[in-house]
Amino acid sequence: MLLMAAGGLLVVLVCVDMGIKQYIEENFEEEEERETILDKVVLRKVYNKGFCFNTLDKKPELVRKTSGILCAGLAIYDAWLFLKKGKWLRKFGMVFLTAGAISNTYDRLIRGKVIDYIGIQWKNSRFRRLTANLADVYVVIGAAVTGVAKIFRR
Repeated sequence: MLLMAAGGLLVVLVCVDMGIKQYIEENFEEEEERETILDKVVLRKVYNKGFCFNTLDKKPELVRKTSGILCAGLAIYDAWLFLKKGKWLRKFGMVFLTAGAISNTYDRLIRGKVIDYIGIQWKNSRFRRLTANLADVYVVIGAAVTGVAKIFRR
């Protein structure tokens, strides 16, 4: 039962992010910015050819290969984890982490770049251009939940 629920949640999370990315890709010009109903949150289309903060964006093939290898390793770890009894909090966190990894890896492998679309209107101009996507949010949530699970395990 837990396995089916986790698999369903994973599919929903990936599809939501990929659906939004597709909408942004089709309906926004690059760097176009639109307000949302959330104060200080904007939607914009920004391409990221590297990892976080455009790290290694000049080496797209390395980024693609590394993403694919890490995503495959994550899938193997998830299979091992879900065969174990208990550990439901860690499993829950890994669903989010894996969903984020799958969505961004898909973008890197198929599109050659990740589509980021969530911006925050920071007062500090350095942070104003930071743009992320739901997959990035999933990775952060997943890392936090699995970290908490490790703390509570002890």
